[in-house]
Amino acid sequence: MTPVDLEQIGEAAGVSAVLSVQHDECLAYWGIDYGEMRAQGAKLGLRMARRPMRDFDIADQRRRLPHAVAALADLQAQGHRTYVHCTAGLGRAPLTVLSYLICIEGRSPEEAIGLIHEGRPDAVPAWEAYQGCREDLVGRHRRRIERRAYALSRARAGGPDDPQADWMQAEAEVLRSVLEKLKE
Repeated sequence: MTPVDLEQIGEAAGVSAVLSVQHDECLAYWGIDYGEMRAQGAKLGLRMARRPMRDFDIADQRRRLPHAVAALADLQAQGHRTYVHCTAGLGRAPLTVLSYLICIEGRSPEEAIGLIHEGRPDAVPAWEAYQGCREDLVGRHRRRIERRAYALSRARAGGPDDPQADWMQAEAEVLRSVLEKLKE
């Protein structure tokens, strides 16, 4: 992406924010001066954010994905129409959007990937990074999820038990809350 691209993206797509998930290695390889990009974005009135993830590095993407999703959630909560980009637009950017759609908007994985493929048919987000990130977050917040699932089951008082549905709802609520409040 170049400063000229920012102008075209802002005008053509009505974008008000740009989230880059390009890693420093990508910037160096492609000769991209991110400081210049930020300056051009500011000049165009775009909110610029960056949460780098290494390309083709599942472990790094797994570890850094919560921060990218949190940044996207923050931009969306502020009412921005956000352009999420990596280098080719096939892996890390779709992974970030996929995770946002599932964890923040509550869409099913099938619906989320379907939406992504409508706009980017060749997208191949690393499901391993998404699943690993989700496992990490659930592990870290298990007690909170358990408490919420218990509260959901108690609130049904007398209705049919569905512990799996209670757990899934509790997990979704807790992870959404964690990601929305995550700060860099």
